[in-house]
Amino acid sequence: MDNSRKKWLLSELSDYAMIAFGVIIYSIGMTVFMLPYGLTTGGVVGIASIIYYATGIEIQVTYVLINILLLIAAIKVLGIRFCIKTIYAVFLMTFALWLMQRLIEVPDPNNDGQMILPRLIGDESFMACVLGAIICGSGLAVCFEHNGSTGGTDIIAAIVNKYRAMSLGSVLRICDVTIIASCYFIFHDWYRVIYGCVTLFVSSMTLDYWIQRHRQSVQFMIFSRNSEAIANAIINTGHGATMLKAEGWFTHSDRQVIISIIHRREQAMIQRMVKRIDPYAFVSLSDASEVWGEGFDIMKVSESKEQKAKRVLVYASNSVHKLSEARAIFGDKYEIRSLADIGCYIDIPEDADSLHGNALLKARFVKMYFGFDCIADDTALECVALNGLPGIYSRNYAAVDENAPNVATRKVTYEWNDEISNEMLNILHSHKPIVDKPTDHDVKANIGKLLSKMQGQTNRSARLHTVMVLLTGNYEDHNKWQTQVFDGILEGTIAEHATNHVENTFSYDSVFVPNGYSQTIAELGVDVKNQISSRAIVIRKLKTDLEQTH
Repeated sequence: MDNSRKKWLLSELSDYAMIAFGVIIYSIGMTVFMLPYGLTTGGVVGIASIIYYATGIEIQVTYVLINILLLIAAIKVLGIRFCIKTIYAVFLMTFALWLMQRLIEVPDPNNDGQMILPRLIGDESFMACVLGAIICGSGLAVCFEHNGSTGGTDIIAAIVNKYRAMSLGSVLRICDVTIIASCYFIFHDWYRVIYGCVTLFVSSMTLDYWIQRHRQSVQFMIFSRNSEAIANAIINTGHGATMLKAEGWFTHSDRQVIISIIHRREQAMIQRMVKRIDPYAFVSLSDASEVWGEGFDIMKVSESKEQKAKRVLVYASNSVHKLSEARAIFGDKYEIRSLADIGCYIDIPEDADSLHGNALLKARFVKMYFGFDCIADDTALECVALNGLPGIYSRNYAAVDENAPNVATRKVTYEWNDEISNEMLNILHSHKPIVDKPTDHDVKANIGKLLSKMQGQTNRSARLHTVMVLLTGNYEDHNKWQTQVFDGILEGTIAEHATNHVENTFSYDSVFVPNGYSQTIAELGVDVKNQISSRAIVIRKLKTDLEQTH
């Protein structure tokens, strides 16, 4: 058995053992402190306890019947792994409740042959209420922390917590208020309702405390003369660090401040590490109760109605012309953002082996490092007489040696490569903008070579070919990314001579004459180009697909 398999197995066994421990804790709180004092709690156990007080049917019977129905829904939403552990916990809880009652019950002195649950702390009902709530809340927390549940409204809480920014305790409070209040209509006793509310509050606060303690984080601000060594040491522990430039105002000397957010349980480790590197470092520590991002929690918050009305798509480009064209076609139902709009100020290198590959490279870069659904494209001029050239080499055609092997034939797919993505990350973090756009000199050289190659050719047919990729899905799970590819083609011919080239347009607009027109795209102008270009064609295809499938 390999190490990864062994670690997974040990983790699973640990989960099941801890779920059993949590169930035992909960059953102790319920049978020792709640049932003997006639106290009502929330959830399915609360419903079962009300039925127990009214009919004498032991709570484990009602508990297991209701949970069977809820588990059917849980399997569909929470996944089989969660539900297997929940099924395990539900049936274990059923047995534990039965066993605990058998262990602590005593003969009823007022009714021969009957067994009752004793009041172990006398007539202290309120104390029993508080102790029972703390113990039950702690048991629930143990189960939740190990990917399990005791069933009932815990399942509802887990479902809501998966999608919304609501703590488990808050969801349970909402679900359980109705159950607790309903006991008044059966017993007509406000004391039961009051004690039930106290139980609800204490148990949910206990649950939140145990769950949130692992999510508590602290923020370090470290002022040191050896800041680089400290920052490197923090990075080596698997945490992030940010270096800020500062000035000591008393000495007017340059300083570097390290900021790092870590889990509270690792606070002492970082403190010892800083002290070892620089015993004289000045360190400020503050609580960071809510931290979202890589290595911490996922930000779960619902969008406003206005935000939901517009779908956000990042166009992997900073070209003003491309963006204006895309925004005009997509209309008001979509918010099209540029790379600059998301904080990316580089031109992502396009060194793949196909138009599809270049588009996919840019889209995946945006998805991986910025998280947004992304559209990206690449365009080429393909001439029949030149066997498809310039093609993928359209950007630097003047520098291409056509005699090199496999120049005209390129792969049509491109596989994501982690080494390339790491290279991209280094470029992104270097703060050095990459300018990889053709200069006016490059454009003239490309066109000059094209016209030279086309001289004397009887077949001047050509096409502008744009491939656009739409990449969607949860940015944290690469295996669930969904990629759609769209092609846009504008047929035409190559003119005998180049017309005036317009800045910020495609390199070959001054020599490409679309079918049905007698002028080059450069002469037709931007308005016409936005209607007939290969990019406009492919954007309309993508928009139509989005409207039909999303």
